[in-house]
Amino acid sequence: MERIYIEYLGLAAGTLTTAAYLPQVWKTWRTKAVEHISLVMYTSMSLGVLLWTVYGVLIKAPAVIMANSLCLILVVSMLRMKIIYGRRAKAAKNAAGQPAPEQTASVQATPDENSTVQNASCRAPGPSLATQLGRGLRQLKDKHHKTWGKN
Repeated sequence: MERIYIEYLGLAAGTLTTAAYLPQVWKTWRTKAVEHISLVMYTSMSLGVLLWTVYGVLIKAPAVIMANSLCLILVVSMLRMKIIYGRRAKAAKNAAGQPAPEQTASVQATPDENSTVQNASCRAPGPSLATQLGRGLRQLKDKHHKTWGKN
């Protein structure tokens, strides 16, 4: 195969793989919703694409250089949006008095044995202890009810 056709093949592959990031970048920029975007993935992808760009420069391959340079711009912009919009969302939640997402899972609504009055602002959001207990008892009843007589 002639060298020019090989270069066109590389440019086509680079165009397609780079263009694959455009919808995600556009949607993230438009919605500013980054909670489901992996910081680790985009950090490692940025480093990998940077290394591919350097590799392309070292072997003097225009298709590799162009595709990975453009991809690097898109991936780094996603990484930047993840960091900036993520910080803004976290600050907005803290300003609204809501616990951060990582704090919500660890906060348990357990009553203190020595106190009879609980401060409502210290409770975790969600169902009350009585509601949780009622659900648990119903599930336990249903579980045992279904297994009775099958032994």
